[in-house]
Amino acid sequence: MTSWEMKAVLDSKKKMRTRLAALPYAEKLRLLEAMRERHLSISAARPKSTVAPLK
Repeated sequence: MTSWEMKAVLDSKKKMRTRLAALPYAEKLRLLEAMRERHLSISAARPKSTVAPLK
């Protein structure tokens, strides 16, 4: 990754953080719930591992 690509990624992240910080609290909760639902769907679709998770 070149330095200008990294700068573009970092700039994009900063803009996204600013946009998310400006959202009303209720909208942040709605986004959180949507992420939680996606996580549960992905977790349910994954095959169960026979290896113990790292701690």
